[in-house]
Amino acid sequence: MLSRRRRHRGKPWRNWADLPIDALLEILRRLDHIDVLMSADLVCRSWRQATRDEPSLWRRITMRGDKEIAAKLNLCAMAFEAVRRSEGQCEAFCGEYAGDDGLLFFLVKQ
Repeated sequence: MLSRRRRHRGKPWRNWADLPIDALLEILRRLDHIDVLMSADLVCRSWRQATRDEPSLWRRITMRGDKEIAAKLNLCAMAFEAVRRSEGQCEAFCGEYAGDDGLLFFLVKQ
């Protein structure tokens, strides 16, 4: 019998930290990279490790923002971090309100 803490409406509790890395990467690839940078690596150690140590996740970077989000967040710094995490494997970058000339030069160097 599962403890009360491990049950939710009669369903067993799932430990998302135990997901196989390929399944986890498929989940993360479906998110906007702003979401990955802001929250996915806060879920648990295995998710943080996947977001930081898997350059394949950052091969095609999409950072869709708007002026309101850009005013609240430093999207340019987030874009630099996303490209850095790609470890030179970035093939495509889409970043509305997320970059400047410095980012373009950084992308070219990578």
